[in-house]
Amino acid sequence: MCNTGTSFVPIAEAARLLETTEMRVLMMLKKSELQGKVEDDAWYVDRSSLQLCDKPKAADIVKPGCGGGCGSGCGGH
Repeated sequence: MCNTGTSFVPIAEAARLLETTEMRVLMMLKKSELQGKVEDDAWYVDRSSLQLCDKPKAADIVKPGCGGGCGSGCGGH
């Protein structure tokens, strides 16, 4: 499913592919962690900069039963 061709996806699609929020994608663009462009007042992300090939998903990293943001205070660890 990895596509090495240059194509651009809307912010919402990039967020879905990265399993994150649109705000996080915008911050990644600002920090040059992602490549993108603005067209008609909307941001688009270069699909190749998403580096989706063999990248672990959030579900692969977070322990079962943990939302990942509790600071271990919930007793789920």
